[in-house]
Amino acid sequence: MGIFDLFRRPASLSIADCINRTVTHVETFPASLNGKSSEGETTPLCRIFENKRRFFIESLDPQSLPLLDSEPIDEIQEIFRDRTYALALKGHLLAIVISSSAPNFGKDFNSGIWSIAETSSGSPSFQLKPYELNQATLLERYVPASKYIAIPGSLDAKFPLQEFIPLLLKNPTNQAAKPKPVIPSYGKDAASQSASNPDPTCPICWKTFSQGEVMNIAAHEDLVGDSLLGNHVKQRFVAKRFNDLGQALDGRGVVCVELACPHCHGRLPSSFLSQDHLILSVVGAPSSGKSYYLSTLLQLLPEELIRYRNCILQDGDPSGNVHLNEMKNRLFSATTPEDAFISKTDFEGLMYEQLPRNGKTVALPRPFVYHLRKSNAPARRAALVFYDNAGEHFKPTVSLDDSPGALHVAASSALFFLYDPTANRGFRKQLRRKRDPQLRSQATDEQDTILAEMGIRVKKLKAKDSHEHIDTPLAIMVGKCDVWQSLLPPDRLHIPEGRPLTDSEIETNSALTRDLLLEYCPTIVANAESISSNVRYFPISPLGHSPKEILEGPLQGKLAPIPNRLKPILSTAPTLWAIKQIAPEILSDEPSRI
Repeated sequence: MGIFDLFRRPASLSIADCINRTVTHVETFPASLNGKSSEGETTPLCRIFENKRRFFIESLDPQSLPLLDSEPIDEIQEIFRDRTYALALKGHLLAIVISSSAPNFGKDFNSGIWSIAETSSGSPSFQLKPYELNQATLLERYVPASKYIAIPGSLDAKFPLQEFIPLLLKNPTNQAAKPKPVIPSYGKDAASQSASNPDPTCPICWKTFSQGEVMNIAAHEDLVGDSLLGNHVKQRFVAKRFNDLGQALDGRGVVCVELACPHCHGRLPSSFLSQDHLILSVVGAPSSGKSYYLSTLLQLLPEELIRYRNCILQDGDPSGNVHLNEMKNRLFSATTPEDAFISKTDFEGLMYEQLPRNGKTVALPRPFVYHLRKSNAPARRAALVFYDNAGEHFKPTVSLDDSPGALHVAASSALFFLYDPTANRGFRKQLRRKRDPQLRSQATDEQDTILAEMGIRVKKLKAKDSHEHIDTPLAIMVGKCDVWQSLLPPDRLHIPEGRPLTDSEIETNSALTRDLLLEYCPTIVANAESISSNVRYFPISPLGHSPKEILEGPLQGKLAPIPNRLKPILSTAPTLWAIKQIAPEILSDEPSRI
């Protein structure tokens, strides 16, 4: 016995019957589990026992070997703590866990949900409807049955389909006679909540929850395997034990400092419960230049805030922001256009991740969290949560279920739409004499459709009629202004050197830009002003120059910025305006004295 074993809590065996959806706990060992013998009689088929604080399972009937994770138990096998095993006995499909704390079998365990997947992939192909849970349907659809597995709810337990089918009714039953399944609760969407709702909102899945529901993330290296996220992540649990400092302890007695959302089990940023979170959503078509915009914004915004606004903006989640920081550093540390190039694939790959939401796995935008505070008044603080949303997710042909990013936009504190005028036919015609490679694009311009659909979905989620406005600040950012500013009256656009825009300069620039949009793409103005009662128009250029076409190598034909010509134009103005709208107590016009 090791010295640490003296402090280890006694382990118990938790048995989840996946057919009846019941859970029992066994405190003493050995424990015998019953099933049907080869003669059809109920008899002990396997035994779980403890030896020197390790646990093992053995078969008791050579003629009716149980299956452990789809493999027959033909010899004694060790069972490790805090891992979920799928145990198939004749007549029973069980998920078993040996642990010092009660395991989490998933919020949808009692719902009776089953999914089917191919054995080779192990990922659910689709969820079965209640009327499909019968032998006739499954035998007809899944041939041969040996190629498939059955998965109960969101449990990390997979049973051979041929073991599952005999436990079902032979034929479909009358649906009216069936008891209604228990519908799992997936939490409330932040977009549908009142603005005065004090409950925190998960920055990953945008569900609200009370502070008492927040989960902890296990710290001990052995506590791996989560009911929602799979075997590769640390366990999520509701803490029952704490040390003298009030810090949560995991099942091994190790202090846990990281928190998780009770709905999606995603890791929450540090200081999540101690300050307000302001969601800033960026939407734009694939060609609009969001990758360069976000990189430039997060390079310049901290500098301008401390220099001119007496505010400090710091990385609030270094591990979660690592990819965005790498992208920013690549742009501003590059020496050649090839080094500075950010591909669409790289950008979209880091902006989204596959996570569970409402019982299925969907692509959710990653949150990029930064902490903002007044330098001389730390109590005046908030977390800024930046999101990117792919324009493709707002096409009318993509449903809300397949485009949960729409839910996230509806919960935003401020909206930013990045418009690319070089994709507009009217702008290109006026600029045809310029030798700018960005004007060669022949892609279909769907930006007005994307903006209109965004407004429709946001209003729908906020229970607004189509003629009503939301009061969320909406910044229409007209990008690449270094290309098109010559279309404006001379010397009218304010581009100050070495300081941010004043309120009056913002209004002047907004009016000029709005008039220009009315001339060449009036539907952008119409759609924007039908969405929000608080709209401003911003000319910006994250690069400040025309990119260069790469003539050779693997990036041949791509457009990339020229590092020594980087000179962003007004890239921070929309964000500074929005922060002042939603957090005026933090952002002031006082000059910095630091």
